[in-house]
Amino acid sequence: MPALLASVGVAVRPAPAVPPGRLVFAVRASEVMLAGTAFSAGERQEVVDAVRTLTAAHRITDAITPDAGQHLPVSPAAAASLLAAVLDHDVTDFTGVVHKGHLTASARVADPERAGSLSDALRSAAPGLRVDEDFTTTG
Repeated sequence: MPALLASVGVAVRPAPAVPPGRLVFAVRASEVMLAGTAFSAGERQEVVDAVRTLTAAHRITDAITPDAGQHLPVSPAAAASLLAAVLDHDVTDFTGVVHKGHLTASARVADPERAGSLSDALRSAAPGLRVDEDFTTTG
């Protein structure tokens, strides 16, 4: 099929996992996953290195695509600060998406008190971002 499409001038490219201009970070148990699009391999590496300094207990999965033509929506320090807020609250099920000055966060937390504390910590970690959250309490 690819040869047929190529013969008629249609190029088939896989869709990017994350559209340009976004950074996604997720915590699942003992893994931290990073995805997004970075301007360069150097920018991608800066974010990965900043996150690696936070934890030795978590496996870091890097799915950031370099050379995408757009910078990440937050600095490496801000990305690490957001992730530190999550790890400091012992959240093991979290997803955050940063795009155009906005953080959309979802998490499973133990109780409403911890949800409020995590919300405050995320807002403090990156004061320039508008934060929307959808936290589910398990207790």
